[in-house]
Amino acid sequence: MSEHSPNESSGLTTRSHVLLLSSAFFFIFMGAGAQQAFLLPYLEEFTDWSQLQRALVIATVYASMTIFRLGNVYLLRDWPQWKCSIVGGAAYILFPLAMLGLYFVPSYPLALAAAAVWGWGGAAMWMGTTLQILSLADRAKKHGTGMGVLYGATHAGWALGVVVLGAVFGLGQSVGLPWLVYDAATILTLVGYGIILSLPRRPEPLPEMPTWAALVEIMSRTKARIAAFLLFAASLAFGFVLGSFTDYVENAHGAQWLWIATAFYPFARFVLSLSSGLLSERMGHGTVLAIGFFGGALGMAVPLLWTNPIALAVTALMLGLLNGAVPVVSTALIGGSADQKRRPLVYGAMFTWRDAGVVVAAVAGSLLGLQVEGVTLTFGVFAAVFAVCGIVSLILNRYAEERL
Repeated sequence: MSEHSPNESSGLTTRSHVLLLSSAFFFIFMGAGAQQAFLLPYLEEFTDWSQLQRALVIATVYASMTIFRLGNVYLLRDWPQWKCSIVGGAAYILFPLAMLGLYFVPSYPLALAAAAVWGWGGAAMWMGTTLQILSLADRAKKHGTGMGVLYGATHAGWALGVVVLGAVFGLGQSVGLPWLVYDAATILTLVGYGIILSLPRRPEPLPEMPTWAALVEIMSRTKARIAAFLLFAASLAFGFVLGSFTDYVENAHGAQWLWIATAFYPFARFVLSLSSGLLSERMGHGTVLAIGFFGGALGMAVPLLWTNPIALAVTALMLGLLNGAVPVVSTALIGGSADQKRRPLVYGAMFTWRDAGVVVAAVAGSLLGLQVEGVTLTFGVFAAVFAVCGIVSLILNRYAEERL
């Protein structure tokens, strides 16, 4: 960020405020975020739940987020965004604590309830923090750069978290204490939450009163419809990684190759998250999105031609690049296309589709049963979908000046 003057209400420079918010996400996603990569094999260790039942735990998180992306715009309309970040962040602590307790009291309803609460809190924290950063970036009109820093820190935390939690997970298995991974995840999340609690609380204008007519108006705009479609499609890749890809890697090549899914994917998200926001300010939102989707299509096609663990590493890498670009660019698009008071509704309307895609991919992957012999259909369908999205992304450039 280019703003160095202290914020009138907080004493922090704009850059410092953005970096502190981003550092909070670094630690939260090093813990609560990264644990998602180990949730399914963790539950498999001590429950007799089916693959679909385990996938539904993740699906419930994102189904809840789907509902509350818009629901929180109404429910929390009188809350300042810093309060949404604080209360929502508490849910990121609650979930790993619940998974820790689940080992001792293996209750499926408890798992689903914790997932639902986390989904509500996740929607609140992301809305609150995203809108704070867009507001901070308004003066310099560097929405892409600001969101790139936030998402870059998020994915750097996730990438490092899978390494740290992976080591703890392996240690826990070797000593018969698999719950240690959730002990570690909780501690890391608490560090990030402490940073959020310590940040100054800037005054904010009350958001525009959300109405059904305003929502319909937003989604009638071509820019919003294209962006929502692309968010949905990109999140299919995210849900695929969370719901089926790790199981497939283990079934096809053995547990020693799980690091392919858990390390390459978040690392690639980190790299492109940092750069995609800046690139979108120079090349256009649609162009950067197209690059991400065409890369995702290539990544899904590689295992069809080459049945080797390295091929799956390419897939994880390209899916990470795709999911590193799309949310950053889409959020930057909101910052440049909507006034501050209107952003909560625009953000909720568009990112609802993102979470819906995660749910569809997580459940569909389990229902399809991603087995070694069924790889052609699944990878082929994803490759075709992402190629189409790359073409659609280029159309977005025509609507660069459209307001939402």
